[in-house]
Amino acid sequence: MGVRILTLERRDIMKRDVLALARQAETWLEAHKQEMIEEIQAVARIPSVSRDDMAEPGAPFGPDCRRVLDHMLQRGQAYGFSTRDLDGYAGVISLGDPESAIGIVAHLDVVPVGDGWIYPPFGATYLPEHDALIGRGVDDNKSAAIMGLFLMRMIRDLRLPLRHGVSLYCGTSEETGMQDMHTLVERGEQFPAVSLVPDAGFPVNYGQKGNLDGFIAAPASGNLLAFDAGSAHNIVPDLAECLLDADIESVRAAVAALDEALREALTVMGTEHGVKISASGRASHAADPDRGINAIHLLARALTEGRLLTGTCREAVRGLCELTGDNHGQSEGAAYEDEISGKLTLVYSIAHLTDGVLRVGLDSRYPITCPPDQLMGTLEKAWAERGYTPDVIHNAKPFYIPKDDPRIAVLQEVYETITGRDDQPYTMGGGTYSKAVPNAISFGMGMPGLSDRIRDFLPEGHGGAHGRDEVLLMEKVETCAKIYLAAIAVLDDVIDG
Repeated sequence: MGVRILTLERRDIMKRDVLALARQAETWLEAHKQEMIEEIQAVARIPSVSRDDMAEPGAPFGPDCRRVLDHMLQRGQAYGFSTRDLDGYAGVISLGDPESAIGIVAHLDVVPVGDGWIYPPFGATYLPEHDALIGRGVDDNKSAAIMGLFLMRMIRDLRLPLRHGVSLYCGTSEETGMQDMHTLVERGEQFPAVSLVPDAGFPVNYGQKGNLDGFIAAPASGNLLAFDAGSAHNIVPDLAECLLDADIESVRAAVAALDEALREALTVMGTEHGVKISASGRASHAADPDRGINAIHLLARALTEGRLLTGTCREAVRGLCELTGDNHGQSEGAAYEDEISGKLTLVYSIAHLTDGVLRVGLDSRYPITCPPDQLMGTLEKAWAERGYTPDVIHNAKPFYIPKDDPRIAVLQEVYETITGRDDQPYTMGGGTYSKAVPNAISFGMGMPGLSDRIRDFLPEGHGGAHGRDEVLLMEKVETCAKIYLAAIAVLDDVIDG
């Protein structure tokens, strides 16, 4: 696959064409806006949390993911496009020749909901006064799939003369390790020569950190009867709870002696089975953990500083308190940073006590130049010193395209022409299908500065893609559709073959 370098003359022509396309797209999108809102609502109201433990024939990630995929393929057929069902791992909706297509790769699965929502998690509530939708998946990433579908309709309605087709891939396990796309690659699925992934931010993402995720475990018998926090590796948990075999007055006295900030995050109550302690933090994506407050650390710290535990659970929780003391691997001696992608992050995001074993889930985003074998050696030593052993650790290698690659340059120029902004290509800790799908580049949908508007109508800790009351500002979808229309037209012109 080759991309032609644009001459100065051709770049001037391209800019005029791009601006003309953006004006046409704006008119078309305004006429179809209500339709788009309703399509996003319909797909977002399906609770499609990816569950490989509920796999069935044709539904490798459970019945809800099968249902959302069926819905999306049916919508593609209803609009007159060809479709393919890739054994329930993903679906493809195509305009024109799929053999020569430019790809768009989105996902239909979502992270679990969690507690504390103001709006119904799967209500996809539209707030006209803010031109926003609220509900799990409206932003990450179902609106991107609908955007791709409407983009193909727009290309057809505007009679855009493309040499290539356009194929929209809809995956069903992006949030749980991208097994969908990894499986399809292993099976020999032929993906497009270039694909765009609308699951990051604008402008162009040219690098993503590597990712370690899995579990560690330690023996934890004694008076700790239960410990539960987190449901997904890639979310900093905002709630952690435990149950103690202890005298409630002793527990209350121990909690009262803790520092004020920690004490305010805790709730103590008696139950018929023991004393329940809850810790409230703040959720965030594990790729940006400093935006969150890890409830596991708060609870582990309270149990440790309050000297509330007996038996081997005391050392297991003490170790957990130390491991969760920072978000960048400093506690483990694994801190690392490079100029390309920044600091390593390491979050312990899941913790459950089962049959006397405390099993802890982790998510680490390591810099592009960090040697993963060296990182694992350092972590295993730090875990062992605290009584933990690794249990199924997965490694996803970093994604990287040099910033001067012509594909990056073309997409960057389209973005700058339409928005008038000079934001630069970037790297990130988040992982997208760019890591799994050959020749896939993450490009949008997030618009710099736009998310600040969420603060106008939601409290702190609400509105994020993996948090409570996930928000989609319709302006973002509309702007992305304009940029993607122009990007596909330019890629169609400059891609060989």
